[in-house]
Amino acid sequence: MKRLTLLFLIGALVGSAEEVTLTKSAMLKAERSAVSLKAGTVVELVSRDEKNLTIRYKNLTGTIPAGSIAAASETPKKEEAKPSEPPPPPRKAETTYGKAVEKARENAGKHDKNVVKPTDEILEK
Repeated sequence: MKRLTLLFLIGALVGSAEEVTLTKSAMLKAERSAVSLKAGTVVELVSRDEKNLTIRYKNLTGTIPAGSIAAASETPKKEEAKPSEPPPPPRKAETTYGKAVEKARENAGKHDKNVVKPTDEILEK
């Protein structure tokens, strides 16, 4: 019975790892390998100390620097919405190909305006 309780407690501790998202890229250093983790990767946080975090990524357990994740109180703040400036007007084509493309777009627009749509006459639009 004691063994069963011990196995249950160990299983509960292993399953209680917290999932965190990396805010900075980091190198996961394990026993025999090193893996580069990109910002935004979700990993399981196993333990934490002053300088390093022990994490589990896929089936690999190792350490990364503690600065790779944001603390709960340091959640990134959204920047204030700046009044958006209208985009600059498109540049005029400078090459022969660009000029031909602009001409084709203009002609397509003119064609669409001149096309008679029978449903417009029926619905009186």
